[in-house]
Amino acid sequence: MTVADAMNRVLEVEQRAAVALAAAEADAESRLREARDQRRRILDRARDRASRVHVKAQARLADQLSQLDARAQAAGGLLEPLESIAQRAIDRLAARLVCDDHDGS
Repeated sequence: MTVADAMNRVLEVEQRAAVALAAAEADAESRLREARDQRRRILDRARDRASRVHVKAQARLADQLSQLDARAQAAGGLLEPLESIAQRAIDRLAARLVCDDHDGS
């Protein structure tokens, strides 16, 4: 009878361990989902902020370039307007800002 009792106790311990492992796995998966969701929210906020900064900077730059272009034309003109030079630079910068290569998801 003692061998049977010992085997039953071993089986009970194994069952409790299996339950504990399943609970730990479920908890770990839940925490991973929460971490992924938080990372996604942080990235979305960062992209939104970068986009707002880009729009404001582009508007300010366009104003300044228009002023510089007007001054340059008044002083004798340029081969290519500053605005078109800056627009190419802005387009290249915008392409780099929206690039998803850095996104690990």
